[in-house]
Amino acid sequence: MRLLEHKKQVAALVFALIFSGISHAQTNVKTSKTDGKVTIEQDAQIEKLVSYKTKLNKTDDEKRFRIQIYNGTLEGAQKAKRNFSNEFKDITSDIAFETPNYKVRVGKFRTRLEADRYLIQVKNEYPSAFLLQP
Repeated sequence: MRLLEHKKQVAALVFALIFSGISHAQTNVKTSKTDGKVTIEQDAQIEKLVSYKTKLNKTDDEKRFRIQIYNGTLEGAQKAKRNFSNEFKDITSDIAFETPNYKVRVGKFRTRLEADRYLIQVKNEYPSAFLLQP
């Protein structure tokens, strides 16, 4: 019985040595390939288009539809923002201060239709939510 236990250990040792030799042999393979170089050629109009879109997004921010979900104290606004971010991960939210209240506003929607679709979803959790027009 003791001999059988030693045979299993010896077989495992031999297997481990053979396997490590094979895996070590794979790392020593020499290839004649060198590191490659990638050259990207693009039209100058693409850079112009990207800069125009960036400029448009920065200046067009105030003309977007927003949804207001909370109006009140700072603590309540922070709690509402945190709860909203946990429930709706795809919509951005921020806190705005307008004397004397803090307001939590969510989303930046380009069209009224898009804003109304999200408002329906948001109203299920925040019944007092409403749409702000630009």
